[in-house]
Formats: sequence, C-alpha cells, structure tokens
Amino acid sequence: MKKFVFLFIALLVFGFENQAINVVTPEGDKEMEVAEVASINTTSLSGVVLDTETGEALAGVAIRFEGSNKTVYTDFDGNFKISNVVPGNYNVLSNYISYTDNKLKDVNVSGLNNVIRLVLKKD
Repeated sequence: MKKFVFLFIALLVFGFENQAINVVTPEGDKEMEVAEVASINTTSLSGVVLDTETGEALAGVAIRFEGSNKTVYTDFDGNFKISNVVPGNYNVLSNYISYTDNKLKDVNVSGLNNVIRLVLKKD
C-alpha cells in the first residue's frame, strides 16, 4: 500500500511536469504547461445552436473563437462547450452546411457560467 501511495504522489508531482495544454486566449491559442494553467483561472463557454425558422437544435455545427484553431462541434441536441478559455472578450464563429455563417461579436467570457444561444439561418 505504501508503494502505491508513493507511486501515486510521484506521478502527481513529476508526471505532469512537462505536459502542455492548449488554452484559448483573446490573443489566440497558446500552449501552456499544466502548472501554468493551474495558476490562472480558465473558464468555459457553452451554449446551444438552433435553426431560425424551426427552432430545432442543429447537430454538427462548427463553433470556434476568431483567431483560434480550436474547433468544437455541437452534439445531437445542439449543445457545445469550449473549455480552457482565458477570461476575455471573443468573437464566436459558427458555420454549418447550407446555413449562413454566423459571427457573434464581443462575447464576454468570464466567471463560471458562460452560456450563449446561437441561431442560424438557412442559405
């Protein structure tokens, strides 16, 4: 048991030493070490994407921040979540086949509960 506890603590202390996480910042994507990410307060942005005319949820919509390469896709219920976001203002881009691309400007992402609703219109 003592060996297991020692191994677990060693992995916690040394196992993440050189690990990097991709974090979204207002200036663009940034790769940071785990310890550095732990020292800043990252948050997330979640939401739902709906069709303008029917109000139905859209699955498979690409969502990303302008200037970022990190793209997430909506699930079958139209929900999405972008994690590891440094608080700030972002332009949220969404695109979907046969729908007009959408840009929601100056979305403030800060605190714990950042939820938006995007509505897309067919071409």
